[in-house]
Amino acid sequence: MHYSSTNRLQDFEFHDAELSLISWEDNRLVVSAKYLNVHKDAAPNNADADMEISEARITFSGFQIKEFEPSRTWKTDENGKSYTDDPLIIHTGAVARSMFENELKNSITVMGIVLENDIYELGALGIDPYFSVRFLFSDVEIEWDDYRRKAWYELHRQYKRTITLSTPSGKCEFDAHIICHDEDVYSFGGDKVEGPSVSVGIKYGEKVVWGYGKDFLWVDAFADLQKKLPDNVKIQCCLTCRHGNMCPLGNTPGELFCTKDVIITQKSDLFFYTEDDAERISRSRDCTNVCEKYEEQSKGYYTYNDYLNYFE
Repeated sequence: MHYSSTNRLQDFEFHDAELSLISWEDNRLVVSAKYLNVHKDAAPNNADADMEISEARITFSGFQIKEFEPSRTWKTDENGKSYTDDPLIIHTGAVARSMFENELKNSITVMGIVLENDIYELGALGIDPYFSVRFLFSDVEIEWDDYRRKAWYELHRQYKRTITLSTPSGKCEFDAHIICHDEDVYSFGGDKVEGPSVSVGIKYGEKVVWGYGKDFLWVDAFADLQKKLPDNVKIQCCLTCRHGNMCPLGNTPGELFCTKDVIITQKSDLFFYTEDDAERISRSRDCTNVCEKYEEQSKGYYTYNDYLNYFE
């Protein structure tokens, strides 16, 4: 059976897709795509899950490359902030086209495609360790004949949650995607994240922001997500609350215990509240929950929770 989709780029998941050049004549770019996934709610997909396409043909009409930005070497300072000493170099015009065409001839692995201010940005791995391309097009058609399997991320444990952010315009709720990876994956910036790992992603503004971690309880992934958000935007949930405690005898992923009505000064104070059946049931919370008693964690208040440690 032959499938096609026109002007619905948002129906596809490009992370880890491999693109190769078929032809590029004037403003018509044609590429082949392996490991491309189509969302389960897209019209051409009749399955109950996101599906990986065996091989697709993507045709961009009216394609215009605006900028090609090669990779720079990024470092992390003592506060966990990323920075680079390399100069920003952005190529345009014929040079940008030549560089991108050369990458496609050797095939590239896509980290993601985002739309911002009516311009698409593609981040990828190729000859250049990591590069980004900004482009426009008038139409796009994606065609394929069959499916290979469920999408790679459908084969991992994943969760959909809602996270509250405190922003300059007030408190807002955002859909969060939490994926537990057993295998190695690549972040949007092109860094390899060795498995097992956890990814936490939200769409803030026009960009999808991902936090990555190794803790199976998701704590460091949430901390990494917080570091990547603007300084005036704070995650507000049980995981970041001073009353959100881990169980001293072991947690399940995403679970915390609320102690907003008692004083906890040390780990041993939690034993009754997490081991008595009735107390455990009444205090168990999903880590993304939040209530009117939320208070930000601080060093001046004891919380049996590693969240703050990941900011040191």
